[in-house]
Amino acid sequence: MTMSESMGQPAAACDPAQTRHPLELIPIFRRWPRSFLRDLVYTGIWNTLLAMLFTGLALVFDVRVPVLDLFRMNFVFAQCLGYPIYGMFLLGDQLFPGIHRRSILVRTIYYVTLPVLGVFAGYVLGALIIGLPEFRGWMLTARGITSVLALSLVITAILLMIFVPRERAARAEAAMAREQARLAASERETTQARMQLLEAQIEPHFLYNTMAHVVSLIDTDPDTAKGMLERLIALLRSSASAGNGGGTLQAQADHLRAYLDLLVLRMGPRLAWTIDVPPDLARLPLPPMLLQPVVENAIKHGLEPKVDGGKVALVARRDAGRLVLTVTDTGMGFRERRTTNSTGLGLANLRARLAALYGNAATVTIEDNVPAGARVTIALPLPLPGAPQ
Repeated sequence: MTMSESMGQPAAACDPAQTRHPLELIPIFRRWPRSFLRDLVYTGIWNTLLAMLFTGLALVFDVRVPVLDLFRMNFVFAQCLGYPIYGMFLLGDQLFPGIHRRSILVRTIYYVTLPVLGVFAGYVLGALIIGLPEFRGWMLTARGITSVLALSLVITAILLMIFVPRERAARAEAAMAREQARLAASERETTQARMQLLEAQIEPHFLYNTMAHVVSLIDTDPDTAKGMLERLIALLRSSASAGNGGGTLQAQADHLRAYLDLLVLRMGPRLAWTIDVPPDLARLPLPPMLLQPVVENAIKHGLEPKVDGGKVALVARRDAGRLVLTVTDTGMGFRERRTTNSTGLGLANLRARLAALYGNAATVTIEDNVPAGARVTIALPLPLPGAPQ
C-alpha cells in the first residue's frame, strides 16, 4: 500500500491492490463505494482520529493544557497536515505514475519526502489559522526542524504499519487468483484437447461393423458398398478436419451427415434424419465432440430398439443471445430408455464438459418428445468463449 492511499488517493493513480483507504480497516467504512468525495471525507475522519491520538499522547506526558484547547489545536493541525500530505501524494502519483513499482529504496525516499513537505506546509497553514505567528519562526530552528522530521516519521511509520501487512496479503491473494486462473485455463485446454482427440477418432466397433457390412455387399450389391465407402471416406475426412481445428457448427453438421448416411445404409428405411443449420450460424465455433454423442445416444437407445425405427433431427437456432441446439428423435422416449441398458454416461459427460467450458452459462435439458421419443436441448452463450476457432 502507498502513503497516498491513507490520504484517499483515487484508484486510478496506483495499483489495484493499493487503492484502499485506511478507514476500510473498519468494516462499516467498506460499505460506501470508492469516490473522490468519499476519500476527502474519509481523510477528514482519519485526520480527526490522528488528532485524538496525539491529544491522548500529550495527556500521557502530562501537558498542562486544558483538554478541549489541546484537542482543538491538534484538530486544526491534523487537518492542516493531512490534506497537504494527501495533495502531495495525489500530485506525486500523477507526476511519477510508476513510483509504486520501483525498488524499496526509491519508494521509501518517496514515502518519507512527501510527508515531510506536507508537514512543513501543514504547520505553516495551522499557525496561520490558529494565530501563532511566532510558530513559523520556531519551525526554522534546529529544534523545530527536528520536531517536524520526527512527526513526519511517526506519521509514515503509522501508515506503513497499517498498509505493509495489507499489501502483502493483497499480493498473496492476487498470486493465488492468478494461479487459480492458470489452473482453470489449463483444465479448459486439456478438456478441449481431449475432446478434439475424441472427435478425430471413429468408434472402433462402428468402423469394424461398417467395413464388415461393405465386405458383405461387394458381391451382392456393389453400388451400395461403393456408397458406404464414399460416406466412410467423408466421415474420416470430417473427423480429420475436426482434429486439425475445424471446430465449427458447420463442420460438426457435415460430420453428422456422413455418419447418418452410413447408418441409413445399414438400417435402411428404419432411420430417417434431418439437419437444419442456418447459414448465419454455420461458422460459429463449437467445442469438439459436442453433437455426435447426443445423436448416437438417440439412435442407439431411442431408434434401434424400436422395430420400425424412427427419425432423428438436429435444429440450430439463435434465441435471446444464445445458441440453441436441439436433437429430437421419435424413438423409445427418455423415460423408457432408463429401463434399457442405457447408463446415461454420455449425457453426464456432456454436462461436465459444458460446465468446465462455460460454467452456469450453458444448460442441457432432456425431456420426452411429443408424441414419441426424446428431446435434448443444449443452450450455449453467444459469443462462445473457450471454443476452438
